[in-house]
Amino acid sequence: MNPPASRSGRISIALFVSVALTAVVTVVLTTFALYFYELEKAQRWQQLHKTLSTSADELAVAVALPAWNFDETQIVTIMKSGLSNRDLHASVVQPSSSKHPYILVRNAGGQLDAAEQLPAGDELLVEKRPINAGGQNIGSISVYASPAVLLEQLRQRLYAIGGMILVLDVTLVLSLYLLLWQLILKPLTTIGRYAANVKAGLNPGAAPPRDWFFGELRTLNNSIREMVALLDSRYVAMHASEERLQIASSAAAIGIWDWNILTGEVVWDEQMYRLYGQEGQRVDKPFELFVRMVHPDDAIPARAMLDQALAGDGEFDIECRIIWDDASVHFIKADAMTFRDGEGRPVRMVGVNYDITAHKVAEQELRRHRIHLEELVAERTAALSVAVLQAQAANQAKSIFLANMSHELRTPLNSVIGFSRLMADSKNMLPDEKRNLAIIHRSGHHLLTLINDILELSKVEAGRAVLQTEVVNLAEMMQEVMDMVSMRAGQGGVELVLDCAGMPAGARVDGTKLRQVLLNLMSNAVKFTERGSVTLRVRGAQRGGHCELSCAVLDTGPGIAAEDQQRIFEPFIQAGSGGAREGTGLGLTISREFVALMGGQLTVQSTPGHGACFQFAIPVEVASSLPLEPGVEVAALAAEQRGRRILIVDDNEDGCALLRSLLGPLGFELRSAADGLRALAEVEQSSPSWCSWTGACPSSTAWRRPGASAPTAPSCSRASSC
Repeated sequence: MNPPASRSGRISIALFVSVALTAVVTVVLTTFALYFYELEKAQRWQQLHKTLSTSADELAVAVALPAWNFDETQIVTIMKSGLSNRDLHASVVQPSSSKHPYILVRNAGGQLDAAEQLPAGDELLVEKRPINAGGQNIGSISVYASPAVLLEQLRQRLYAIGGMILVLDVTLVLSLYLLLWQLILKPLTTIGRYAANVKAGLNPGAAPPRDWFFGELRTLNNSIREMVALLDSRYVAMHASEERLQIASSAAAIGIWDWNILTGEVVWDEQMYRLYGQEGQRVDKPFELFVRMVHPDDAIPARAMLDQALAGDGEFDIECRIIWDDASVHFIKADAMTFRDGEGRPVRMVGVNYDITAHKVAEQELRRHRIHLEELVAERTAALSVAVLQAQAANQAKSIFLANMSHELRTPLNSVIGFSRLMADSKNMLPDEKRNLAIIHRSGHHLLTLINDILELSKVEAGRAVLQTEVVNLAEMMQEVMDMVSMRAGQGGVELVLDCAGMPAGARVDGTKLRQVLLNLMSNAVKFTERGSVTLRVRGAQRGGHCELSCAVLDTGPGIAAEDQQRIFEPFIQAGSGGAREGTGLGLTISREFVALMGGQLTVQSTPGHGACFQFAIPVEVASSLPLEPGVEVAALAAEQRGRRILIVDDNEDGCALLRSLLGPLGFELRSAADGLRALAEVEQSSPSWCSWTGACPSSTAWRRPGASAPTAPSCSRASSC
């Protein structure tokens, strides 16, 4: 049984009816008031217009003769008399024979003053009439009226109507509420309190209290009297029913208890004593017996639940352990219902107890089996975790091995590419030999690209890839990417489009990785597009010193199927069913990892037959200045600069030989060393102008000087590969 709702949560029916009826009356009165207000407003405006028109007509006739005689004093006098109405604001007489009009304007104090300028104001009303004398038009007169007084009167009228309606509403609400309280609410409250007492078992045979019952409430009062009499007649039948209930509860092993909270008396039936191991006994205070037998660990929660039920915050529903006199432990479940008086105070609690020991024993056995199963699952999970860690360690070892092996492979390959380039520049080579060397050179470049891709992927998987930011000229970088794919695009008849907007001139970013991502995406787009166009679209959104750089590569190629749009980012996977394609299938994998490393996400949108769009957005820092422009290429040293010394340090003899072949023809005096100790000895002995590389520079014959002056030392134009 739930406790009665608090009085603060109920809305008085008298207040509700009063407010509702007042609202209806207010709407009706407001409607009529607004109707008559608008009617009066229209009449007042019509009257103002009529007054203005009449005054204009009268003044036009009155000033005709003075205007014909040019009697200025008479004209002004007639104008003042014509503006005696306070609603008229000004008048203007304009003779045809004079450019100077006669103007009278009412000032803030209500006096008429001569003015030099025509009255101005959007709210002013004006009527203009011609002045005729002797059958001739000798001028015109304009009369102005101000609606300010009219509007103020209407506003005051509206406030008065609102105030009257408000006073009427308050009076109506108070009157209706007091009337309904005296006639309905007070008798109903009395009847409700009496009904609650009867329901709680307090004086069920007493007559209801006396009060002024009127109309239907009198019928209700009589009905309650008859109901109480009916309850009295059925009281004996209830006792018989209790006996039958006692038999049923004994058969179901359910104990019933009754607690009179006001007197503290607790009554147990026979089954309650059986549940507590006290069969055939009687105790004066069963509640103390319960407190003594309940398990110490359950005593505090049981008491807290009982206090909560008495406070009306919940029902009494607990499970607890009791200890019999023979030290055996039994599980008891108790449910109870709380009865309250008209004021919401608890007066009685009736509940049942039943033994759930067998259920608890079965539940504990099931819990033991579940714990054992969880332990087995934990053991299997731990074994699986060890296997996963071993697999991850093996994968990382594989990545480290590939990274090291790729470096070892790339070192001799640089020599192959460099020497093949040198041999191709020889003037003594036959055309067939140059063609064969070109094949070797291209194959070496292709192999170097594959090894570089594997190396980059291995670095990423091994967790060794890091950002190396620098100030980059974004416009030059985008144009450089377009230039690098332009030759292949021209061979395939594909149009290249560069679309840049909002891009900062310079930004601090890892230029090498960003260039490689854009080059990979553009190369793939050109490779898979047989006709049409490939667009590199770049947008910049600057916020303070930072910028969000959005890049997208769009092509008009065959598109990518939905099932391939996730597979293409996996290593060694190439989309499409048109046969084998050149490359390793690592470009998109590396590009996705580089974009993630720079703080973005590479995604693709494509529909088969309608091209594809690869796009990403990365945050960059806007640079305050652009990087220095590179120097010019050096073909050879000037005569006065020949003989400058360079020390080449490389543990690979082929690399040293390649650098000597590249730098010797330029006019440098070269020395070499195979390790660091020999290099230091050479430095002390020969004092070279500049100490250079720790490895060979691949496939580069272009050398640049650091400044605009004569080159004092060459630096490789592809420093990232040196």
